Amino acid sequence: MTGQPSPAVVAAQQAQARLDECLGNSQNFRLEAGAGAGKTYSLVAALKKIIAESGPALIHAGQQVACITYTEVARQEIANEIEEHPAILVNTIHGFGWAFISRFQKTLRELVAAHEPYSEAIKAAGGIQDQQVDYNLGFFGIDEKRITLNHDDVPRFLAAMLANAKFKRILKSLYPVLFIDEYQDTDPLVMSALADHFFASGDGPITGLFGDHWQTIYRKDHALLDLPNVEGIDKGSNFRSVPVIVDVLNRLRPELVQEVNDVDGQGEARFFHTNLFAGARVDSRNGKQELPEDSHADSIERVRQTLQDEGWDFDPARTKILMLTHNAIAAERGYPNIARIFDRNEAFAKKEDAAIAFLADTVEPICAAYKAGNYGEMFRLMGGIPTIRKTADKAQWQADMDALIALRETGTIGELIDHLKGTRRPRLSDRVVHREDEIAKLGPEPTEDEPKSLKRYRELRNVPYRELIAVTDFINGFTPFATQHSVKGAEFENVLVILSGGWNHYNWPQFFELLTTGKITDKNTGGFHRCRNLFYVAVSRPKKRLAVLATQALSDAAMEAVTKLFGAQNVVDLPM
Repeated sequence: MTGQPSPAVVAAQQAQARLDECLGNSQNFRLEAGAGAGKTYSLVAALKKIIAESGPALIHAGQQVACITYTEVARQEIANEIEEHPAILVNTIHGFGWAFISRFQKTLRELVAAHEPYSEAIKAAGGIQDQQVDYNLGFFGIDEKRITLNHDDVPRFLAAMLANAKFKRILKSLYPVLFIDEYQDTDPLVMSALADHFFASGDGPITGLFGDHWQTIYRKDHALLDLPNVEGIDKGSNFRSVPVIVDVLNRLRPELVQEVNDVDGQGEARFFHTNLFAGARVDSRNGKQELPEDSHADSIERVRQTLQDEGWDFDPARTKILMLTHNAIAAERGYPNIARIFDRNEAFAKKEDAAIAFLADTVEPICAAYKAGNYGEMFRLMGGIPTIRKTADKAQWQADMDALIALRETGTIGELIDHLKGTRRPRLSDRVVHREDEIAKLGPEPTEDEPKSLKRYRELRNVPYRELIAVTDFINGFTPFATQHSVKGAEFENVLVILSGGWNHYNWPQFFELLTTGKITDKNTGGFHRCRNLFYVAVSRPKKRLAVLATQALSDAAMEAVTKLFGAQNVVDLPM
């Protein structure tokens, strides 16, 4: 009826009322919010309620609500929504953790000394005396005056301190309320410390967890964590997708049924398969019954052309093509050698490789800031403003950066890394330095028994740096293509999902079979949940139109699951 709130709004109001009740009763809670449910809206609404009711009292007492986010982008979004209110501290886990643990220098030195992987470096530096412990560059280092921490040290040492009664009291006195955004991706050491030392005893801050365990795609614990003294709240809303897409999500996840916002919204959700292909399929270690390479590319183009003829706009701003592996698009997007070197392993797309991560996350943003004349941001990314005493220092900085920019266009990855070894602008990450040291010890030519990862790194050094730029653009979403991993939290008008073989962590035919048979065992449970979560993340991105293409042969049991999810009328035999 006109004027009545939508089903999604009603469900959201019910969840928010339960959340407010938990806050009023000083009860820990977990808001489980599926894709499109408006998790951040609920979090911000709770913060605004606290500001309205307790903001002045918190400020007067010198206390804050701590809101820990997973990314800097999320931090900025939440901070803007609450207008940077002084009663709320919004920060990433690393920012929050360092702000807390940096107060306790003596304890930090003790924790560093007890961390076995640092023992050799500590010994070489003459031991730990009374050095200042800092964290601003993200790598471990030690000399007679200073100790710098690695990124992973911050959550590790924070978790260690939370086991200590003294630090528990201090944390609670400073932050009587603690919110954690994307709890399912929060460092497991920190989550375990909270569960063991705060939730179980009931004497920690009032803690609110916001997230969705079905959108865990990087960690191994896929089950809903059984946290003591934490009230579970399901938010059964979907403000993103039209009903036909939400229906697919609800069939996939009946334990968290979502209500739609626009009950009359029009759209589509279809599943294309290639079972009609009559030629010889390809079996490999990482994928069974896959289409040959030419047919694989042809199937994607056929689906894309069909959708385009029906009105899909494949402008990157409106449509994303989500792919599990990159070989089908690597040549088109300009990084065929990188895709070949990693042999269908997505370590480069997820930035698990040390060199890719350093170049994509450090070098490229620094170069972008330099080219834009944003020198403050450039120096921030490098770890701080350098000492420039004379004009010659400034000229050298400019010469080094100009040479770096030129190498991006004309040099290889190895040549650019060699340049950075000389200039240290920016300084190479510890992991890249370690790889370089390994190669220096073994010599310029690969040996028969050296690790595969090192052989891969040698090959990567010879790749034109332009391919790294293309990969970075791909990862950051500047093309119409993306991997399912890279779009968590994003939304698009239209989404085409490509399910293919090529990575042994994801077996799509088996996933659909298990949806039908339910025969999930200790052996296949990890693979099933990885597929389930990644599939859920992918198919929950679109607002209006969803299409899925499976390029591997699907059994009768797999097709039964597909038909149940999408409806028989929406399952399409792709002519091959």
